[in-house]
Amino acid sequence: MKLDFTLDTHATCVGQLRDELLPLEELANTWKFPYNIFFLLRVLPESYGRKTSRRFDSRDHTLDLDISISYEQYQRMSKHEQREVLGIQLYSYLSESVAKYNKHADTQAQNQLLDLVKQWMLENNWLNGKIIQARRLLSQDMDLNEVSQKLQMPLEEIEYIFLRMNDYKPTDVHPDNIAAGKVPPYHL
Repeated sequence: MKLDFTLDTHATCVGQLRDELLPLEELANTWKFPYNIFFLLRVLPESYGRKTSRRFDSRDHTLDLDISISYEQYQRMSKHEQREVLGIQLYSYLSESVAKYNKHADTQAQNQLLDLVKQWMLENNWLNGKIIQARRLLSQDMDLNEVSQKLQMPLEEIEYIFLRMNDYKPTDVHPDNIAAGKVPPYHL
């Protein structure tokens, strides 16, 4: 099967995160599934009004998943936060979408695919990653320095997570996105 992730984005870490998905794409080439799945990740301003959509092409046996991501929301998130939020969104939408087109893949094939994707995402911090682990540890009143050392994350990021847990609403662009904006943009 072919599993592919393409982008329409700039000034967020989603371009870098897409590169992290390359091993998943390669691994999926070894899987058996009745059709191919193509994701298009669009990080766009909310003013565009673009909605997430899906389309199944019976002639090509492909499922196209066009996911709209809020530029404004992702600008305020760290790279780790973007990975985990995107991971949840990708996995949820994939699960929902393959279930919708059940005449093209039986339940056993769907479950097998979802298990393989979930296993990869868990192993690579796309689901239940460091942000969730940090929140759990911080909610148990573990010291910020201890959390930083235990998870091997910068103290600044642990402080940021702690502030977000305590209703801090960032209004500025997260430094991870500033650094990501200095690399060439990704195009379709």
